[in-house]
Amino acid sequence: MNDIGNAFIRGTRYPDYSTVDLVLRVPEPAHELPVREGQTVIKLPSPKKIRVPDILVKTAIEGWEPVGFFSRSSITLKELSFLLWCTQGFKRTVAETVELRNSPSSGSRYPLETYFVASEVEGLETGLYRFLPKSHSIVAERIDSDLRLEMSTASMNFKIVTRAAVTFLWVAIPYRTVWAVGNRGYRSALIEAGHTCQNLILAAACFGYSVCPIDLFHDEMMVKLANLDIETQWPIYLAAVGNTGENVTLG
Repeated sequence: MNDIGNAFIRGTRYPDYSTVDLVLRVPEPAHELPVREGQTVIKLPSPKKIRVPDILVKTAIEGWEPVGFFSRSSITLKELSFLLWCTQGFKRTVAETVELRNSPSSGSRYPLETYFVASEVEGLETGLYRFLPKSHSIVAERIDSDLRLEMSTASMNFKIVTRAAVTFLWVAIPYRTVWAVGNRGYRSALIEAGHTCQNLILAAACFGYSVCPIDLFHDEMMVKLANLDIETQWPIYLAAVGNTGENVTLG
């Protein structure tokens, strides 16, 4: 029997807090990856100014089903802005340095970076982008018309991703949480991807879109696609957003 699972649980049990970097006064890691020189930053429409159809939470939950196909799908920049805000959107800072966002996070550490491949987003070139929660902006990481096919191959979901309007990639930087809570933070990064994807499912339902969560993918391909540092930046969850042909866009 493979002991990887047991070893992970043993290694991430409740820590001795006297040994964590926060208590040892190691400098706090940055809350967001920096924007590199020369990158293009795009300010998103304010979520407060976006008209969002009201639907019951019960309706959104009951309406979700596993997605087997998408029709050719597109979304507006306003809709994308709302989806990003609902998943990892910044709300406010408390106690000077503690950020609050729209999804739960252990110790409010928020170890996730949100990347996405925009295939059919009104006003955006096809490419890989990263969300900047604090400024509610996105930064272009790579503009490339072939990224849709590259993402579909890496995700092992060709017929879903090639027709999705946008495919999200959540990348964990575990040390943001490990710094504060020790090795327990490795569990947190995985759990929080689930919180974030569930927010996406509920938010997308407001516009009549379906969400296909994807947890099986080629790690090495995804690392290459997003130009990640595999030692500190881990691709852990994907979600494709689109229209099955049965939904009607309400926005």
